Amino acid sequence: MSKPSYRGRFAPSPTGDLHLGSLVAALISYFQAKANQGAWLLRIEDIDETRSIEGADQQIIKTLARFGLHSDETVVYQTSEERQAAYQSAYQQLEQHKLTYRCSCSRKQLSGLTTYPGTCRNKQHQTEPLHSIRLKTNQQRFQFNDFFQGHQMQNIAEQSGDFNIKRKDGLFCYQLAVVVDDADQGITEVVRGIDIMDSTSRQMYLIEQLKLSQPNYAHFPVIINQVGNKLSKQNHSKTITHEDPYNTTWLALQLLQQNPPKEQKKTQSALLNWAIENWQPEKIFKQTQINYCVDTP
Repeated sequence: MSKPSYRGRFAPSPTGDLHLGSLVAALISYFQAKANQGAWLLRIEDIDETRSIEGADQQIIKTLARFGLHSDETVVYQTSEERQAAYQSAYQQLEQHKLTYRCSCSRKQLSGLTTYPGTCRNKQHQTEPLHSIRLKTNQQRFQFNDFFQGHQMQNIAEQSGDFNIKRKDGLFCYQLAVVVDDADQGITEVVRGIDIMDSTSRQMYLIEQLKLSQPNYAHFPVIINQVGNKLSKQNHSKTITHEDPYNTTWLALQLLQQNPPKEQKKTQSALLNWAIENWQPEKIFKQTQINYCVDTP
């Protein structure tokens, strides 16, 4: 049986334009896909409609295009009718196997808890007007060999306990959506920041319950600023909307210890081609964070 072709993805949320940290994430996923002669797909993770900013999706796509990053297939939106139907089908499958239950716990009740204590698991509250839907879990341990971080072991009971797959406002949760999306798009390797690694056991559990194919995982180190905070929208990181693509990509490659040549002809396409041909992911193996610097070519 032949090995499946590599299929990777970049999946930003439309809560604002890209910043350096999210560009680095896009580039790593892109280099991984192209260095493996694979496809690179773009998915807009707008499952949480309450956080989406109008027009942010188009700005993200426009910025990626300026940097020479184009999806090899049609861009997928989680809020599309097709995707919502897929999530509903997966949800019903879990429900039919009696793996779900209603939860009426408030955020205040759960404040300070790192894992869900199972408060509503055995309650009968069919009349509760507001409730989320949680997935029953167990003490199962999941092991995986992370491409960047090496051997990992996680236990859902220790990571989260029973977790939500549908919110009180009726929206499907990220954990369910991302698993269904990755399966339907045939993603073979999930490339993302190490800050999301603790979601892996939940997703592997969902994949197991839904009888889907397990992808490989690759959690790269996150970029941090001078005070040790991750570059993110929450930390008000500067967007790269108007930044020069070549200089910014060169900086990203330098942060990733790829040592891009300064004598290179300064075109974005040439720099991307160089990066793909010379991609050395082992340079950032076992790292959890990368300190941001401002040197430019």
